[in-house]
Amino acid sequence: MSIKLTVNERILLHLRRYYTAQKEVEAPQAVTQKGIADAIDIRVTHVPRSVKKLEEEGLIYENVMHITGLDKRRKAYFLTEKGMFSANELKRSLGERRVTFKDAEGNVKEVKIADVEETTGLKLTLLDIIGLMDRESILSYSSMELLAKNREEGIIEGETTLFDFPHKVPVISDFVGRKREITSLKSWLSDDSTTIISVVGPKGIGKSSLVAHMIYGLRKKASIYWYDAEKGEGFDDMVETLADFFARLNRTELRSAIRAKEKGQREILKGMKTSLLGSNAILVFDSLDLADKQFHRFISGLSQELDALSGAKILIMHMGATDLVAQEALGSKSYRELELSGLDKESCKSILGVKKLEKREFERIHKLTEGNPLALKLIRSEDISELKKSGKYTADELTLIKYLKTLDKI
Repeated sequence: MSIKLTVNERILLHLRRYYTAQKEVEAPQAVTQKGIADAIDIRVTHVPRSVKKLEEEGLIYENVMHITGLDKRRKAYFLTEKGMFSANELKRSLGERRVTFKDAEGNVKEVKIADVEETTGLKLTLLDIIGLMDRESILSYSSMELLAKNREEGIIEGETTLFDFPHKVPVISDFVGRKREITSLKSWLSDDSTTIISVVGPKGIGKSSLVAHMIYGLRKKASIYWYDAEKGEGFDDMVETLADFFARLNRTELRSAIRAKEKGQREILKGMKTSLLGSNAILVFDSLDLADKQFHRFISGLSQELDALSGAKILIMHMGATDLVAQEALGSKSYRELELSGLDKESCKSILGVKKLEKREFERIHKLTEGNPLALKLIRSEDISELKKSGKYTADELTLIKYLKTLDKI
């Protein structure tokens, strides 16, 4: 049920919210290249080409100015009058699109997107709603409410609570199963002797969902940094955003280490250790298989300092990279590892939303997917093209899935 928008259309919708900010002395971080990238879920390196095209069309303009919370002037982007007109027209057109919506009482109906915005009363942007539609086969009030709660309780400027920084934490509205894994994570997160927790498993198995589900409840108790290597720009980008994170907590040691003339990984690790000590921070590094080697060496270096990082928690998610944790840390009580496998059968049925699926048919689906949540959600959705792209399923297996969907059984 996703709505396909171009990158430029997403930028217009995002900047529409900040049209009046161009009159201020300081601009919000949301209108910087990084702010735009985070808001529309693209890499920072893809932003310059898009904003250049929009500038050429007279839809936006660039201004170098002070940015709230940052110590250096940065490029900021704002809509022109023509750009604001285009953004308003796009919003109006999208508002007329009809979607399948499950309301707070569980009733499912076809409604206009504009009506969803108005009737729910939730403080969400159009891009927020479209993002949820990209991930779910049915737009639900419960997922919208959870995201709105995240927005309200997450990043609180001027206080010590941070969330969705620098990348958005996945919104989990239909989390099922994983009781054993949740028990383990709760125990380790509350154990002062545990510093690094490694969550390992194949793509789509639910590593990000599990960790996000766990830390939602910690938003008011700890400052949370979430870095997704798939969206980030490598080691230097990660260190810069970490320094920004700690600076918001009035801890500038890492920032000083970055500015040092002889900046090296040893100095950065030292600044990182000092910033972390007693910070009650939770650092989450997602998709580390996609990170560069320097990034891996940094995480490995941290793992050699486990005893010196008391009070902080570091969670790393990956598919089994062997160079992320130093050998001497593997046997330490300060390091814990959780390996994820497929979901149990009842949880699989819950994700599939089984209607008339016979036991034999369900067993076949469970065997095909091995309980992988992403595969199950793709099967549940109306488009199975992503299953084809994965290359994991034979033509006969895809035919079976199509057949069951034709019979309205999944």
